[in-house]
Amino acid sequence: MATISKSSAQMSLTGTCTPQRTNVTNSVSVGAPLSTKSFTDANVIYSFSVTATGATDVATLTIASGAVAQTTGTPTIADAGVDFEGSAIGTAAKVYAIQVEQTSDGLMAVDGYFTEANGMAKAGDKSLWIWTDGATGAGSALAGETLILDLNASGVACKVTVIGKTA
Repeated sequence: MATISKSSAQMSLTGTCTPQRTNVTNSVSVGAPLSTKSFTDANVIYSFSVTATGATDVATLTIASGAVAQTTGTPTIADAGVDFEGSAIGTAAKVYAIQVEQTSDGLMAVDGYFTEANGMAKAGDKSLWIWTDGATGAGSALAGETLILDLNASGVACKVTVIGKTA
């Protein structure tokens, strides 16, 4: 397994507003500034992609192993179960972050033990889940916890990235 450095997640949601009221001047920033959460002891990182070949395709990721299965239909799955070098993924004991990015238009939903996002519909839609101390599921380490990708039309596709740590 390769050495991983600088694993992190960044988030921000801000807007600049110009008040329109009487005797009110200057712009004001609303929201949270860009923040970075680093995972200094992470030693598991992997990405894979899934593309629907039919209207009822569902793929299920087992988070600890990185294995992705065709749950319903025949979605095309690429790069599952291997890290960025194509090597086998160590068994993750905890997960720090999961990002799902939709890469083509069409309705899709994300479900699973830790995650839920309904209404993703456009290329570029993203969902990001971050756990500061790492999530382990019901026990002291990940076991069978899953992430479910429900791709509701042929051609709907997404990329998933996971950062975690072995025991």
